Amino acid sequence: MRWLIAAATLTLFSAPVVASAQEGFQLPSGNVFCEVEENALRCDLVDYSFAKPAQPQGCDTDWGHAYSIGARGSTRVLCAGDTVVNRGARRLNYGQRWDGVGVTCHAERTGLRCINAEGHGFELSRRRLNLY
Repeated sequence: MRWLIAAATLTLFSAPVVASAQEGFQLPSGNVFCEVEENALRCDLVDYSFAKPAQPQGCDTDWGHAYSIGARGSTRVLCAGDTVVNRGARRLNYGQRWDGVGVTCHAERTGLRCINAEGHGFELSRRRLNLY
């Protein structure tokens, strides 16, 4: 009986915790993944062929694969040695919309388009990056 309680307790505390604030999605292509981080939407590309944007000041790791936008301000090019790629994230199918953290995104066959209320945003795909 003791080992059963210990095993149940161990299982309870060793199971991964999924926070509702960490909502994320992926496009059907399996190339664009997004996740809510610190009141902003972060989107990462697995593969891209466009020229990298300018290196963020003070960046001593990788850049060009990750972008972030919140309810206010422009899109930020992230200096990131990590990724938000999550193959288990829900799919945002082409033609669908995602709303959260003051940002609206549209999944299209040509890529992902996200914009905030100030009109700042981005278009991301394997072949194209457009920041506005």
